[in-house]
Amino acid sequence: MSARPLFVYGTLRDPEVLNALLGRSLSASECADACAPGFHAVHYPQRVYPALIAVPDGNAPGLLLQDLSATELAILDAFEGDEYRRATISALAPSGMVDADVYLPVIAIPADAAPWTLDNWTLLHKRTVLDGERRTAAALRERLSARKPSL
Repeated sequence: MSARPLFVYGTLRDPEVLNALLGRSLSASECADACAPGFHAVHYPQRVYPALIAVPDGNAPGLLLQDLSATELAILDAFEGDEYRRATISALAPSGMVDADVYLPVIAIPADAAPWTLDNWTLLHKRTVLDGERRTAAALRERLSARKPSL
């Protein structure tokens, strides 16, 4: 299981996307509402998904995912691809501030980039991208599970 929880702020907050990637639903103890003080979700340039950027007065909503397996984390890393890097931030969970992993953009994104919301993505883009994301998720799970060492 992963040592730190994972803070997700974009399309991974959508249960259908997350379940498709992981191949399972998370239990209530594995997923909690959280926020990232000092951050804001904005549009990744020329994409329909977001990037998290540091802004002094920000407070990005998200979820804190707990107890992900190494394979599940590898699937999420592969899904996020080369446009993101995993880093550590402080997130506000129901229990208080915690260190959490998060996917941050690898490119500099200006603070005045257009805000991104899950509601807007759901309304405008979810229907057109969900089937492709399901196929990508299935291929990632298959590829990464094939790499598991035998015991």
